[in-house]
Amino acid sequence: MSGARLIVNADDFGLSRGISNAILIAHRHGVVTSTSVMANQQASDYALSLLGEAPSLGVGVHLNLTEGRPVLPVCQVPSLVSANGYFHQRSALFQKLWRFRVSGHEIAAEFQAQIRWLRERGVNPTHADSHLHVHLYPAALRAFVRAVESEGIRCIRSPLYTSWPPKKILGDTHAGTLPRCLLVQGYRTALHKTLLRRFTAPDSRVSFGSDDRNDISRIPHSWLSALDSLAEGTFELACHPGIAEEGFSASDRIAAQREEELRYLTSPEFREAVERNHIRLITYRELLSEAIPTQSVSKAPVSMRGKWAC
Repeated sequence: MSGARLIVNADDFGLSRGISNAILIAHRHGVVTSTSVMANQQASDYALSLLGEAPSLGVGVHLNLTEGRPVLPVCQVPSLVSANGYFHQRSALFQKLWRFRVSGHEIAAEFQAQIRWLRERGVNPTHADSHLHVHLYPAALRAFVRAVESEGIRCIRSPLYTSWPPKKILGDTHAGTLPRCLLVQGYRTALHKTLLRRFTAPDSRVSFGSDDRNDISRIPHSWLSALDSLAEGTFELACHPGIAEEGFSASDRIAAQREEELRYLTSPEFREAVERNHIRLITYRELLSEAIPTQSVSKAPVSMRGKWAC
């Protein structure tokens, strides 16, 4: 449909070499327009070294509280780490976030440190999102806003999900029981219209029904159907392409999905669907440059209590 704009953003740049290579391939030979970098990971510096080969790739920050070590010294973020100095495992972190057993100040400081980690390496992020959507938890939300605003980032990923074509099943874009789906949908809509309104964001993320999300063989059908049904507006298709890598992929719960996504992101079929539906592929940089000016961004710093002092 004419009038649609789409940001195809590949998450997890830097999480592994295989993922980083796949994202570059999907940009140079496919439809990926943007990526989100994870700071301080095993392949982060390697990923950044690839950016010279992709000057048109939009590069944002994928803020992280679950993978590897924090950027800040562990003594500055004690509520975010286990005894071994690594971030809590995701299940433990989610429980702590729900129970507000993490420090909002520490989250803000760590998020800001990750953004600065990228800037020190020559990357000025076009936008901010987070790994596993941790920034949308109530315990992390205001910390995310403080950190991103203080660093002058004006674009974020939309908290909204929309299925194309629209699903007839109420709440099907979210997982779980109907009451949970409606609660999550209402919460995200409220965030979009209130606290996160100060940022520039796409109208929504492209989402899929629960059956499609849980069956990787349906990825081509789901994505093609979405492109053929996309309404006028600006949307983001978040994706996770990757190439299997010894020592990483065996413990990666979506390793097979990553390879299937890479195959389809570089397929002629996907490109033809974009062209057939007159969809304009853009980056967050273009989204910001074409947006109506919004509320000015606060420059108030988030205290990090000294970068290395404890």
